[in-house]
Amino acid sequence: MKLLNKIINIFSKYELKPLKFPDGCDNIYTYLTINPDKKPDFISPKTDEYFIKKYYNHISDGHYGFSIGTPIIPEWNEILDEILELCIKTDKSFEIQQIKLKFGYICFYVQSEVIEDILDIEILIGKNLHDKALIY
Repeated sequence: MKLLNKIINIFSKYELKPLKFPDGCDNIYTYLTINPDKKPDFISPKTDEYFIKKYYNHISDGHYGFSIGTPIIPEWNEILDEILELCIKTDKSFEIQQIKLKFGYICFYVQSEVIEDILDIEILIGKNLHDKALIY
């Protein structure tokens, strides 16, 4: 079964724009150092712990599952949750190896014998959930 078009529809519900900060703030970390009151804007209620608890039965043995952390663009975690729900609904034996933030983008490493275009989905997630402001 192919899911890429459904995943594209999930992305289309969100208005994803690159983070923009004032001059002198090259990334989110310098911005939040100068503006600590803005930290709540970059915290998602869907934390690593949330994902680990929700998807515990789908995390492959020997893998830790999630390392997204904060600060993060909260909509990204919403998108990931929707994508994971769709994948698990489609493939009951869907496995999560690692979903993490690295070099400003979400790395999505999963396994499915049912979802034919899972590699295309991994690439789409990396392309769409990327922001150079999250690189420190």
